[in-house]
Amino acid sequence: MDVFDQVAETRPEIADAEGNLTSARAALMIEISGARNPVRSRAGRRPWLLALGAGCALAAVTAGALIVGGVSTPAPSIVADPTPPLQTTPPSTLTPTPMVTVGLETPQAALGAASASAIHGGMSPQAGQYLRVMWTTDVLLLSDGTTIAQPGQGLSYSMATRAWVVRTSGSFFVPADVGGDWYFSPSAAPVVMAAYGQDAATDPQMQQYLDRWSTAAGLDGFRAGGGALPEGDGTLRGEILTSLPDDADGVLAWFRARQSGTSELHQRAMVGWTLMTLLASNAGTGEVRAAMLQALADLPGSSIVDSRGSIRTVAFESTFGEEPGEPQRHQTITVDVSTGRVIGTSDSTNPGGTIVPDGVVDERNDYAVEIVDGLPD
Repeated sequence: MDVFDQVAETRPEIADAEGNLTSARAALMIEISGARNPVRSRAGRRPWLLALGAGCALAAVTAGALIVGGVSTPAPSIVADPTPPLQTTPPSTLTPTPMVTVGLETPQAALGAASASAIHGGMSPQAGQYLRVMWTTDVLLLSDGTTIAQPGQGLSYSMATRAWVVRTSGSFFVPADVGGDWYFSPSAAPVVMAAYGQDAATDPQMQQYLDRWSTAAGLDGFRAGGGALPEGDGTLRGEILTSLPDDADGVLAWFRARQSGTSELHQRAMVGWTLMTLLASNAGTGEVRAAMLQALADLPGSSIVDSRGSIRTVAFESTFGEEPGEPQRHQTITVDVSTGRVIGTSDSTNPGGTIVPDGVVDERNDYAVEIVDGLPD
């Protein structure tokens, strides 16, 4: 839910914790529509974009150690609305599920079927209607005792002594004309779904972070054309969706012509990330979404990793840098091939063997869509 503002390429220069948390929430709301953007040329830095709404509406990226750094425990008068005690029960979505054997099915076959459904599925809003996209995002936060940040934004998995999975949710509304005003509803207060490490469930720094996040100003309201993709030239999402060719080769050529990476490896990673971000918004005509699905399937590094009924999960493997062997990134996109709609994405750089259990991802987004006749009051 990319609510769409690029915060920075490195840690924001915010002097106070209040400012840090306002930026953090803004970034998180931007990510529901998408996923994080691969770093341009510095493997040590990694911008994070919350797409539409929080991630895919989300696609807004926050760079650097975007979450709180060096926050001290506040005096009681600072805490406006204390949040409930941290929960320690891991959410079911974070528990790795056994993969179903997918045999010889290819991404091209699976997403080709989804493409046909996208064109003929009848899930496009008419004039006066909206596509409502409901999102839930789980984000992993790490701490070394002084700083709280997402993986790769000032902290690595190996540096972490504590970690949490924080969940928020909300919805955004896409008009029939994607170039019009998209509406983003206020997101839910963040809740800790899992805590890892000694005394992580009672960490005062994390509690302060949640308190301030809950009261920080959000990015709800109207955004023309859904806002701009981060790391781009300012073109609005709606403009991109109405400018894309309706064939896979044309889509790939369109995006590659606009990428600044110096290597084929980096350009491919950027194209894959952009396609997932736009697809996760579930916006655009059936023909354009079909072309984007087929383009993603054609990218090297894509494979089917799960198949359940009409649900297919496609993985996309890439790196953050310009050269092979740099930090590995494992992204997935889950599609209902009967409708052509995206129902989930994930992004992970978890190397395993750290305080964070193997299989817990950096970020997970779940989506549900419906056609509605108007906006909420």
